[in-house]
Amino acid sequence: MTEKKPNLDSFSCPVPKSDYTNVQLSHGSGGKLSRDLVNELFVEAFDNPILRELDDQAKLTVGEQRLAFTTDSYVVDPLFFPGGDIGELAVNGTVNDLAMSGARPLYLSAGFIIEEGLSFDDLCRVVLSMGRAAEQAGVQIVTGDTKVVNHGKADRLFINTAGIGLIEHSFTIGANNLQPGDVLIVSGTIADH
Repeated sequence: MTEKKPNLDSFSCPVPKSDYTNVQLSHGSGGKLSRDLVNELFVEAFDNPILRELDDQAKLTVGEQRLAFTTDSYVVDPLFFPGGDIGELAVNGTVNDLAMSGARPLYLSAGFIIEEGLSFDDLCRVVLSMGRAAEQAGVQIVTGDTKVVNHGKADRLFINTAGIGLIEHSFTIGANNLQPGDVLIVSGTIADH
């Protein structure tokens, strides 16, 4: 079976014309505009069976091993909030995305986009928090990248984390496998995250 690949040489933006000529905050909010952006631009441009699953992680087979692979970016303001900070959120969010596939999280990467002028005290506080969160989750941060941008070109600190986990069971967990009558277990109120 031949995969359908978009012709990127003659590529034109597949996102339908709308009232928007520029990206809006709501395109990243997880709602309808986010879904449309992902499905009509990114899935179309990068089309493959793994991406089409549209889960929070890709499920990959490498040799005999099944892996989960995810990435997420964190752009919260304020950097520090009751109960945590951007660093702890980045580690725990990525670990959670891996765990939701039934994978045992193993390794993370951490990329930092730092605005010139961020205090070293704040940066150290975030990095140490990430280290504690990784230790508590049983993962290691094994690679990363750091970029510093001019003052005013970022909102203090953005973090991207990617994670790899080992899937040690034979079934596939994902929203596409839900069936009528399935029982879902929630540990808190729905949408409280």
